[in-house]
Amino acid sequence: MTTRPVIADGLWRCLCPSFQPNSSALRRFARIRPLNGSILHPNSSHCRRTQSTTPSHFDSNPLPPVATNDEGLTPSGHSRRTRGAVASLFEDNSSVTGRGVTSPSRSEVKARKRNADPDLVSLSTPELYERLKKPASSKIYGDVFNVVKILLRDRRELPNLAMYSAMILSFVSPEDGTAGMVRKLLEDMREDGIELDSQTCHHVLEALAVHPDHLLRNEILEYMRNRWFTLSDRGHNMVVAGLLRDRFFEQALDKLEDMVRQRIKVQPWVFDKAIYFLLDYGEVEEAYQLLSSRLHNCEAPVSYTLYSQLLDTAARLQYAEAAKHVWNTQVIPGYVKPPTSTCLLTLSLASRIGDVNLGTDVFRVLTERQIIFDTHHYELLLQTYLHPASGNLPAALNIILIMAESGMHPTEAALHPLYTYLSAKKERPLEAFTILQSFEASGKQVPTAAVNVCIQSSIQHRNLPEAIEIYKALHTVSKAGPTTNTFNILFRGCYRATRDVPDDNDTDNVHIVTPEIRQRRQETVKKELAMFLASEMLQLGLEPNALTYDRLVHVCALAGDSDDAFAYYEEMRNQGFTGRRGMYSYLIDVGLIAGDERTVAVLEDMRAAGFRPKKEDARAVSSRFMNRIVGEARGGVSAVGEARSEGGMEGDMGVAAEANDGLSLLEETSRKQGRVD
Repeated sequence: MTTRPVIADGLWRCLCPSFQPNSSALRRFARIRPLNGSILHPNSSHCRRTQSTTPSHFDSNPLPPVATNDEGLTPSGHSRRTRGAVASLFEDNSSVTGRGVTSPSRSEVKARKRNADPDLVSLSTPELYERLKKPASSKIYGDVFNVVKILLRDRRELPNLAMYSAMILSFVSPEDGTAGMVRKLLEDMREDGIELDSQTCHHVLEALAVHPDHLLRNEILEYMRNRWFTLSDRGHNMVVAGLLRDRFFEQALDKLEDMVRQRIKVQPWVFDKAIYFLLDYGEVEEAYQLLSSRLHNCEAPVSYTLYSQLLDTAARLQYAEAAKHVWNTQVIPGYVKPPTSTCLLTLSLASRIGDVNLGTDVFRVLTERQIIFDTHHYELLLQTYLHPASGNLPAALNIILIMAESGMHPTEAALHPLYTYLSAKKERPLEAFTILQSFEASGKQVPTAAVNVCIQSSIQHRNLPEAIEIYKALHTVSKAGPTTNTFNILFRGCYRATRDVPDDNDTDNVHIVTPEIRQRRQETVKKELAMFLASEMLQLGLEPNALTYDRLVHVCALAGDSDDAFAYYEEMRNQGFTGRRGMYSYLIDVGLIAGDERTVAVLEDMRAAGFRPKKEDARAVSSRFMNRIVGEARGGVSAVGEARSEGGMEGDMGVAAEANDGLSLLEETSRKQGRVD
């Protein structure tokens, strides 16, 4: 009875999607029939593998050919460009005819025995096959190659599945194998009519876990599904490893979750490999969750190297949960010794989250290593204690005292965390100063910078009277007394008290001073207090700096005293100091209102200092003082004074007379004000 032909219509393709309507019989015939140079002899039909009536996956979906540089299998690296890799081992020294392969000569057999491993040559063929499995499982490429060579050349064995499977498994070696070599062997198997079994498919997946090729891996998995091959637990692990090597992290994590949910055993090294990959790409949260899953599902301990890597990355990326877990479970018991750089990153993390216990323990570890602490170490610890989550002000102030006792000289900039904390609430500056007084009463050395921060915080709260009271009591807390920075902070308070006079129209406009605003500011001006503080400063023998003159000019300008403002500015220039942009703007504003021609020189000095004045200021100065040549080169404010003298203008720049007496304006102010009781 004749067989009805298969009609591969749409319904057939829907019911049998793996069926391919091409001529499988012709392909099988072409595959079985002897080829020129083939080791398969037509009379050796008992050695051929029985062909299935259903075409294999690799027949219906042929693998793409390897690149032009086909990789050979010999340990010496010679390429095989003629036939299959395994068959080429037999063809090297054999004479091939159209009817088959002739027997090698006696001299050739003796030469092969001399070159081969004597232990392998003495083994029987079944023992060689057993030996073939042993080195393959040990992934030793050279041993597999030698065994296959003896089986093909000396024992007259034809290429079979055991040889191919062993060769594929030996490609897991990172030095000897590549994904292209695996693909080439699969093509040779297809040409020799050898179909993959489940074990060989698993060997391919294991090789692809080392040499990633996601296309070939997907083909193997599809082939196994079509053949109803079950993927073993080890195979699942190899698939995850291959996905990680291909950087398909989302697919790998999904696969791991499915394996855990289906109770498929995940090897510890797969977890570790996934964690390392995620840490390298900064995915700390996913890595920490994976570590938790590993601890729950694996009994094998986690390596200390992995813990150190997780701690370093978590601290660097400010992921508190993972860093605290590793520190509390591994560092405190002494299992992990993190490097100093990791400790500093952890200290920075503790300062950001306000974890006092973590920050203190980091200091303990650094102290055990005899690390020489610097200001930035204490600054991080200070920030930890002053974090809103902790808010331990006495302990933070005690850290400042420890800094002073260790020989450091903390500055206001180093104590910026304290300033931030005290500026948050109005009652905190006086509270901090009270604690400092108690420390001094107990015999501890209180640095002046800590008191300066209290004064600065009070001024930030617009509480100048409180700042003055703290200044008056400063000598009872700090034996070193006030510094130039102390007076600069107080000058800022005088300036802010003047600047904060409200305006009904525009409370934020501080550069455009109308006569009405000027009058209202002069009523509450703190110029007299600033002059008193200036005399105090000189009587204490403290040298003014650029910031001192800058703020005195601000106070005088806002008070409407243009003569004193320009006099302080000239003294500042004579000492080689350069002002800030805001100071120049205030001087120009007050000069325009007062009609002072020295404003022209201030505008030029502003440009010389690298600041670009406002266009409206430049136009106002040019239109107001038409008799001046703005572009003329001059020596500064003194040149303006000389020009005004030549023009017959009298009574300007009273500081010139003071200069003739050999006294600066600050010295003259000190002489007039006298020393405070």
